[in-house]
Amino acid sequence: MVVVVVHSFHSIQNRLSTFCFLSFLGQRCTAICYFPLEFQGEYKMQTVSNLYGNVQYSTLNITATSIPIWGNCHERRGSNFVLILDYGVNKCIRCLHLKMRSKNIMQVFTTGQETISKCYVNEESAINNCPTTEFVQNSLNSEILLFKTKDAAGTSTRTEYCPLDGKFSVNYKSVDKNYTLECKENESTLDSCPFGSHLNFRFRQCNVNDFDVSFECLGHWKGPNGENYLALTDKRQTNNPKAVQYKCALYTRNELEGTINMQFRKDSACPTPTKSDNSDFIYEHLSLKPLIEDNWPPEVSYGQCNFPQWMGGTWEHVKIFDNTLVYKDRSTFKTFTIKCMGVLDDDDNKYLIFSRNQCGEEQYNCMKIQKRSDNIMELQLGKTFSKTIDAYGLCNSDNFEEGAWITQGRVDEKVDVACPISGEYTGLIPNTDDLCAKLWSDCRVPDVMYYQVSSCETNEIYEEREYTCLGHWQENNLLYTYTQRKDVSDGSYECFVGSIMNNKETISIREAGEDCRRSVDQEIYEMKLKKQGLYSCIGNTSCTGCLFCIFSMKVTTVGTRRGGRLIVTSKFHARKYF
Repeated sequence: MVVVVVHSFHSIQNRLSTFCFLSFLGQRCTAICYFPLEFQGEYKMQTVSNLYGNVQYSTLNITATSIPIWGNCHERRGSNFVLILDYGVNKCIRCLHLKMRSKNIMQVFTTGQETISKCYVNEESAINNCPTTEFVQNSLNSEILLFKTKDAAGTSTRTEYCPLDGKFSVNYKSVDKNYTLECKENESTLDSCPFGSHLNFRFRQCNVNDFDVSFECLGHWKGPNGENYLALTDKRQTNNPKAVQYKCALYTRNELEGTINMQFRKDSACPTPTKSDNSDFIYEHLSLKPLIEDNWPPEVSYGQCNFPQWMGGTWEHVKIFDNTLVYKDRSTFKTFTIKCMGVLDDDDNKYLIFSRNQCGEEQYNCMKIQKRSDNIMELQLGKTFSKTIDAYGLCNSDNFEEGAWITQGRVDEKVDVACPISGEYTGLIPNTDDLCAKLWSDCRVPDVMYYQVSSCETNEIYEEREYTCLGHWQENNLLYTYTQRKDVSDGSYECFVGSIMNNKETISIREAGEDCRRSVDQEIYEMKLKKQGLYSCIGNTSCTGCLFCIFSMKVTTVGTRRGGRLIVTSKFHARKYF
């Protein structure tokens, strides 16, 4: 059986260019593990902080094979990385736990209260002191927060959507040893107009001068015990070397009342509730209370239209509750609160809607909604909108771009779904000579599939990925599979498209982005995989009675040197569990 695997071919080639560059400089690459592409780039790291609010930042780079100030990547153990700096006579060996919290934020953990500067002289001692999951969850580790400024290609990073929706009144209090600053709740406000990637504070009725401040959101995440964190940057301070340019908020939300309590430290570190030393550093407290929304027009308030019941709940960028749909547009950072006005008689997938964005702008439009599986839906907004009701014009097929769907995976109450490709498959990555890909899934965990890129000759592993399959569907003789990445930050989704041919002996597959792009030429970008030998699921009974047994799917890519050049190849292996 041949399988064409979904892979980031170009990202592999870009990563390997780093190896070729090192070879050109005459340096020898001794690392035997590699950092994921999502980890690579340029970061800012706080290096000095004091009680007076003065901080200093240094620049840190993560390449494919090293973090230069901490060492070369020697071994990866899950989220733990063993790094080695070789000084000739002596070696400095560290074990660090790296966790991407968002596309722009990384946390680095060491064991206990040890600093990252501590070295071990032998590998065994370093491995024995790797941070454990229990230590990370219980906040028993020292940690450093890294703020990404450029990705692996040198492109400046993009801000992220803020997790706070709507408008709020703000009660602000800042306590320092020398003074207390307070701003009254009834006069101070917070909003995200015109961009949902910004938090705009307007502090009024303060006991000193009133002031405004706008933060850009870099990412938000859940802490190990369910607490909420939000990383921000203050662009006003970029030219002040001692000012706090980055901030991290710890916040709690009352889901019933909609109120939010938020606190900041004086520096760029995140407040940690379980640590007692925060009292000297936490000096900003904010209480947010949602403002009452403007009334909806009567024809909207008393409408009889309902969104389908299956849509209810939380999706990646969509929430549906009380027949109200909130959609966050990642391309424009516009947040739309949408009410259903009517369903077309001739097409029950089209809905006439009324929307209001975070700036209060209102409009009528038409929305197409398609259920792809229990965990996947796709939607599309009309290209043009109207200030008046025009169901025929807005819902006309000409108002929609063919194939331009917005794909959404369910976040809450997901249903376990087996991956559509089962077994272990191998094959060469396109446009390479010696990069092998390996893709597999496990019948004991059928909704998870693994991917590996390695050297065909040496089996040296360059990249490893883990996906949870959310579902799949057929469209125009192509199979679309929507997945969630598990080896990087939460909220990373990828779509793959392919076809099964020759009586399931050949599979063609390629990446289709986050929104399952339909316009990409399958034959140009596809990767083909060949099904390998079969083996049984030893000691496993979960496959008993299955229509077909689940395969483990794995892709391995390998690099070798020929004539001073690094060559990358891919192999695919398939195993079938009975």
